[in-house]
Amino acid sequence: MKPLYLLLVVPALLVSTSSHAQMFNKDYEKCNQSSTVNIVDCVNKETKKWDARLNKSYKALMERSDETQKAPLKSAQRLWIQYRDANCGFYANGEGSISQINAAECTRAMTQERTCEIEAANRYEGGPMAGCQ
Repeated sequence: MKPLYLLLVVPALLVSTSSHAQMFNKDYEKCNQSSTVNIVDCVNKETKKWDARLNKSYKALMERSDETQKAPLKSAQRLWIQYRDANCGFYANGEGSISQINAAECTRAMTQERTCEIEAANRYEGGPMAGCQ
């Protein structure tokens, strides 16, 4: 039964949201500095901002969700983290120092996308929140 559940949940996680966060967007542009180390550090700082926002939004969504929704939301979030880490691991294992930048930017972009998705679930009406176009 569990494999069938995963077949239903994983495709739902891959569905694009309205935020359409992309790698190398304006959040990355301000990080485009002189060295790989500085770029990765800057991108990681941006990721931490999005991650804090994601955690706040996830907690709020858990609090407002029905009891029957909480377990699937928790499961989806755990699976999303696994997917993000595996997906960005692809970039991290590339050749050259650009792979470090690509991996950091992948994590930032995916975290932004998930944040916007969770925030949208919290807001049934109204436009996107800041950073979510």
